Amino acid sequence: MSKKTNKKPTTTAKAPATITGAQKQSKFEYIVVNIICLFAFLAFGYIAIMGFFQTSRIDPVAYSAEKILFETDNLALNLFFTAIFILILFAMRRFYDFFAKINMIALEIILTVYVILIGFIWIFSVTSIPAADSANIYETARQAAVNDYTSLHDFTNFYNKDFYSGYSYYNFYPFQLGFVLICEFIYRIFGTESSMPVQVINVLATGAAYLGLAKITRLLFKRKSIEFMAVFLLALCFQPIIFCTFVYGNILGMSLGIWACFFLIKYFQTNKWTFLIPCGILLVVSTIAKYNNLIYLIAFVIMLIVHVVKEKKWQSIAFAVAICIATVGSSSLIIASYESRAGVTLANGVSQVLYLDMGMQESGRAPGWYTTTGLSIYLKNRFDDDAANAEAWQQIDQRMNEFSNRPEYALDFYSKKILSQWNEPTFESIWVSKVKGHEIDVKGGIGEAVYDKSLGQFLELHFGLYMRVLYLLFAIGIYALFIRKKTNICTVLLPLVLMGGFGYHFLCEAKSQYILTYVPLIIPTAAYALNLVLLGDYSKLKKAVAKINEIPKAFKPIKIGKKNKK
Repeated sequence: MSKKTNKKPTTTAKAPATITGAQKQSKFEYIVVNIICLFAFLAFGYIAIMGFFQTSRIDPVAYSAEKILFETDNLALNLFFTAIFILILFAMRRFYDFFAKINMIALEIILTVYVILIGFIWIFSVTSIPAADSANIYETARQAAVNDYTSLHDFTNFYNKDFYSGYSYYNFYPFQLGFVLICEFIYRIFGTESSMPVQVINVLATGAAYLGLAKITRLLFKRKSIEFMAVFLLALCFQPIIFCTFVYGNILGMSLGIWACFFLIKYFQTNKWTFLIPCGILLVVSTIAKYNNLIYLIAFVIMLIVHVVKEKKWQSIAFAVAICIATVGSSSLIIASYESRAGVTLANGVSQVLYLDMGMQESGRAPGWYTTTGLSIYLKNRFDDDAANAEAWQQIDQRMNEFSNRPEYALDFYSKKILSQWNEPTFESIWVSKVKGHEIDVKGGIGEAVYDKSLGQFLELHFGLYMRVLYLLFAIGIYALFIRKKTNICTVLLPLVLMGGFGYHFLCEAKSQYILTYVPLIIPTAAYALNLVLLGDYSKLKKAVAKINEIPKAFKPIKIGKKNKK
């Protein structure tokens, strides 16, 4: 007989805070993450509903001026096409066994290559030339690459100098020198003849961003079917790919921010502080590329504070302080570096108060969209920050009084401001290259087909349907996370970044192109909702339908006629 031995039960590692095995949630975490979910559900529920009634569109008559039209849609058609799309997805369920066998790492590689291939075809087909702000950055970076700093000096021969009354562009927007530094490195390596190297990096960054979102979906939900649906939704998201012609920090900043989210989620799930190192580096470079990505910083700090309260990991608060110093300090160091190299002293630039004032004004484009208000006030007050801010606050007070006295006008203003950004489904991805010059003639190629022919019309129809479905799925996903008690600092991190972008552009300067880099962040939660919809248990619904079908049988008609003969 074998002798039984009493073994002590082995202790298992603490389960990661994922959708399948959540750590015990503190009351503080529960309150914070569900407040975020509430606001996200209300905001995107509103956008999803309005998407069936209305679409914002760039006026083809005033296309270069970015004038937005608010067009009423055919509700029946929108519902019909959405229903057809959902039915097609349900029909695909029969291939689920096949999809389940797919190696997800191989699928992630295929997605990345697919995005990069489409991106390269597009940027080399249209060969867009920078203009406006991107041209200022391009000129400064390529000059700096050969140690020429002319464009940082006032009253010299630099791009669009008359628009800025001869003063350097960087007196108004010194934070742009972060992306100038990145471009300078690129042009020192690849030459200064063309902006194409930056466009190529944009394409590679988009592929990396999509890969990062697929991996985040796997981290959060631990389900192959959900990651597959995320890859499917990402493969249909063409706007960021088309946007790669824009020589600006949006795409690179988005990609770095997404990967910073990936490493922060890894840290939250494992409590291994080593993941904070790549997270911090990526976040800092992300804000250097695009200063508005301080929104990621704020979201990270909020979640790190929640993590400290929940896990008593004081390294989290130390990291929060460190990344605040690093992200803000890096911008100041870069500005100081260029000032030293150029031998100039730049002004502090247009403040957030001026951007807030701009966001409350009417515009020829759409409510709250870009105007020269902030630039004019700053120039008028000779770069005096206090005086410019004081004048801006006066205008803000006037607008607040107007809004309070005319609440219907205020509601219309901010409703249109939201919809002009989030419900303009192209997000100016086509516009940013169409209105600019091109190194080669686009006639007869893909560029002309997208700009002026049927391919462009098809893309606009696709974008409209895609965004309606995506917003709807995201709202359902947020609701499902709450109902199923799956909300935590990991699953709500991307929605918090989204709400940061929503809130900032609700209050400050607006443009639909600013929203584009937030759109991919919707996809992991939308994929979770899509998985619930397609692979959900509908047994109760089927029973209810069966009971409804039984109702007519309970009321059999009485036959009136001749009696049956024996």
